[in-house]
Amino acid sequence: MLIALVWFVMLGYRDLMGPDEGRYAEIPREMVDSGDWITPRLNGFKYFEKPAFQYWMTAAGFAIFGESNASARLWVALISFLGALWVMYVGGRLWGVRAGLYGFLMLASSLLYYALGHNITLDMTVGVFLAGGIGSLLIAQTRRHDPGRVRNWMLLGWAMLALATLTKGLIGVVLPGGVVLIYSLWQRDWALWRHLHLGKGILVFLGITAPWFIAVSLANPEFPEFFFIHEHFDRYTSTVHKREQPAWYFLPILLAGMAPWINRGVAALARPGFRVRSGPSEDFDPVRFLWVYALFVLFFFSLGSSKLAGYILPMFPAIALLAGRKMADRPTPGIDAWAMLTTCALLLIAAPLVDLAASERTPAELLRQFRPWMLAASLVSLTGFLIMRRRGMAVHWRITVMAFSALLTFQVMNWGFQVLGESRSSRPLADAIRPYTSEGAPVYNLGVFHRSLPFYLKQPVYLAMTKSELQLGIEQEPEKWIPDWPAFQAKWEAEEQAVAVMRRDDFPSYLNQGLSGRVVYRDTRQLAVVKQ
Repeated sequence: MLIALVWFVMLGYRDLMGPDEGRYAEIPREMVDSGDWITPRLNGFKYFEKPAFQYWMTAAGFAIFGESNASARLWVALISFLGALWVMYVGGRLWGVRAGLYGFLMLASSLLYYALGHNITLDMTVGVFLAGGIGSLLIAQTRRHDPGRVRNWMLLGWAMLALATLTKGLIGVVLPGGVVLIYSLWQRDWALWRHLHLGKGILVFLGITAPWFIAVSLANPEFPEFFFIHEHFDRYTSTVHKREQPAWYFLPILLAGMAPWINRGVAALARPGFRVRSGPSEDFDPVRFLWVYALFVLFFFSLGSSKLAGYILPMFPAIALLAGRKMADRPTPGIDAWAMLTTCALLLIAAPLVDLAASERTPAELLRQFRPWMLAASLVSLTGFLIMRRRGMAVHWRITVMAFSALLTFQVMNWGFQVLGESRSSRPLADAIRPYTSEGAPVYNLGVFHRSLPFYLKQPVYLAMTKSELQLGIEQEPEKWIPDWPAFQAKWEAEEQAVAVMRRDDFPSYLNQGLSGRVVYRDTRQLAVVKQ
């Protein structure tokens, strides 16, 4: 109960940050506003980079609870917590209650899993549904003597993979398909293929995925080529999205993301607990399968041209299961406490040096406001360390204390990020210009598009001299876009009242080109001008 309380408490305290949270909150808001739940739109433009399932879930939250920071994050927080509970269930079914409990505690309190469970991206949803598919397969294949149970669990697994595909595309079948192929060849477990229920499974998969893909393609003939070619093949094989990174990019993310369970996670991957066999086997090995799955995710995305930190999240439920099993079999109670002390020390060292991270966008005075939150988080970690060092404490209580204190440490840091809102969120900007838009005055974004601004204004903004990620939508509806300064100036001069938002650095050049109006808002990265 305490883990759940900390996980969900003050979910809306921090404003929506960065491009992802604004984007993935605004698309569902426009679904509710327009009533069109087939064609995703961002800022009024068609947006086909990802399928619609998470948009539907967030939109349902808006319809029930209203539009807010908390309701925007509710689906991601809920599915991530359910994903951790699923790991506990699968681990318990495979290796006993304690293995499942340790896997749950480790996963819920791992840095990357926590972070993506409290930020609005699609990585958590697809990762949990992939875990649902893989976990269902593990339970089914370890009970091949019961045909009915195998069928039911495998069909559930196919349904989970269908939802993963409806969340982020073909990765929902590519990752598990690759793992099944590699594992069966290595283990020479040909019986696996006979127990996949491919025929019925594909029918279930298509029954869930096909209706939306068909409906959106009929309504938008441009969708299939953009989604299946541009967003899958081009994204993976080229640098079209400008997210290229070195092949080793995910290794430090993996290590940092497992904090404070780095030792446990590395041990689970380096010494998973099986030996390579030379002969074929009809016995399913869940440990070997999970190990193949975790490493395949890492290598698959490392070989791709487009890399973002959240891509390797699907590894984490598998690592938690492997580590939970090892912790239940061979507990080492002493090492965990020192991980919390290390976390405390790192925060104490970083707090006085926080000014070194200052930039034009995030000035030192904002970072200094974050320092007390870092010190508070270090105190939580230190308290966890001291409790865990008490003599006579049972191993399962040490692990529970570690998970709770790590989770609370991350939560304190997360709340503290609100002081950086001026440099990361459009909420202050929206609050400042809302009085000037109450009568329907348009808002123009000049050369920049802040994704959370439409969400907080509850209306799309006009884009001028920037396409951002909306090139496809602009090509379909070019009349809604302002391509150059003369076109914007003509609209601006024709308005009785309007608002223009721009980068601070661009303001002098716009003044020189004849921009008229009064500055009503200015922060570290942008300003707003009102024409009255």
